[in-house]
Amino acid sequence: MNNIRNRAEEIHEKYSTNKMGFGNWIISNYRIGKGMKVLELGCGTGDMWKNRESLIGDCSKLILSDFSEGMVAVAKENVGNYDNIEYMVLDIQEIPYEDETFDIVIANMMLYHVPDIYI
Repeated sequence: MNNIRNRAEEIHEKYSTNKMGFGNWIISNYRIGKGMKVLELGCGTGDMWKNRESLIGDCSKLILSDFSEGMVAVAKENVGNYDNIEYMVLDIQEIPYEDETFDIVIANMMLYHVPDIYI
């Protein structure tokens, strides 16, 4: 796994025109304001939130979720414990929240894992 990650980083460094990095670019496009409630579906390893204490602090509630219990455990290890973060194993096809519970719902690069996106 590390070899693949290292190759991807080498390719990005050599050929990419976006020198800020893909993760930084994605997060720079979000408008997460103070007090917002955020749900991330398919958080994977939680890398998007790693070392972003200020952004995490702006959220009144942040739920990092994934279908994989293992990924949720890795995300918790990578991001850490905060009073406003909840880690959750969640099936995107059965989200246990009412509409408009969250100000922002994030589902980056994961919809291809969902068997039926038309539910």
